[in-house]
Amino acid sequence: MHVFINFVALIYLMKSFTNTNLLLVVMFGSVLIAGTFSVGNFVYGQQTLDLKTPGGNEAFGGEEKGTFLIVPKEHSVNIVANMTTPPKEGTVFEAWLTDVGGSDYKLSVGEFSKNGTLDYTATMVNPYTYTQFLVTEEPFEDPDPNAASVVAGAELVSPFGQ
Repeated sequence: MHVFINFVALIYLMKSFTNTNLLLVVMFGSVLIAGTFSVGNFVYGQQTLDLKTPGGNEAFGGEEKGTFLIVPKEHSVNIVANMTTPPKEGTVFEAWLTDVGGSDYKLSVGEFSKNGTLDYTATMVNPYTYTQFLVTEEPFEDPDPNAASVVAGAELVSPFGQ
């Protein structure tokens, strides 16, 4: 419908050379609107969330411990996370994507660096199945592949958890 209206308006304006400036404004506006929708689809699902300790009435309603950015694009995902406090001596922070309420699968996305940051990029069939991002505190060089106790995390919001 919008295309038809723009088309009719452009034809009318092109018949009159006195409206050349208005024609340029309408064309430029159409390009801007189309560009806005294109950019919105490019980063569909991008989220920036606070990492909080478990507590309160929510799974992560406690103290803020860091931040988390997830940027899915088609079949790839990029995660950048930061913890504001260091882990205890002899331990490291490890990040996980989890499918709570579905398969309950926990996917380790790696260990935080010594400066408290994580940068993870991977190809995934469907990153939107995950519902939470968790941070655990694990023993250094832990041979156990299971997640330890959660020290911080965030609930992913729609379109995640599909």
